[in-house]
Amino acid sequence: MKHVLVCIILLGSLTAFAQQPSKNPKIQKEKIEQRKIAFLTQKLELTTDEAQEFWPIYNEMHKKIKENRSSMKKLFAPVKEGKGNIDEAAYKKIMESSHENAKESLDIKMEYGEKMANVIGYKRVIDLGMAEKEFKKRLVERMKRSQSGKKGEMGKPNQRHLIEKDK
Repeated sequence: MKHVLVCIILLGSLTAFAQQPSKNPKIQKEKIEQRKIAFLTQKLELTTDEAQEFWPIYNEMHKKIKENRSSMKKLFAPVKEGKGNIDEAAYKKIMESSHENAKESLDIKMEYGEKMANVIGYKRVIDLGMAEKEFKKRLVERMKRSQSGKKGEMGKPNQRHLIEKDK
């Protein structure tokens, strides 16, 4: 049963990538996200029932982490803009807020790590972290190769193997 879910997700993502590559970043982001879901589902060997419980928890965690990162970016906006009127006290406040955001991000990961472990176990939560790193590494390699050819093409058929499971 778990293989049925993996096959459906993989077929859906392959069909999406078989089409003409889109230059729309939103569509590319959606395609990458579909591939990520398929890749992680396969690596974690999630059953259909596990996937139905796991993905809402995972998505909620990433939504909160994204919100936390967004607030972090706002903190550093004055520094990045190069405003010369920032004094030491402001830099100190930025640094303290940065540390608070890092703690908050860790708290989110700890909270949702426990929730995910209740569904898939601690071993697979650890495997999840490694699989996410592997996916990112493959994605970066793929993006580098696609940029050396035509810029912006993320779905080249000859590069699908970079995101798909090693043979």
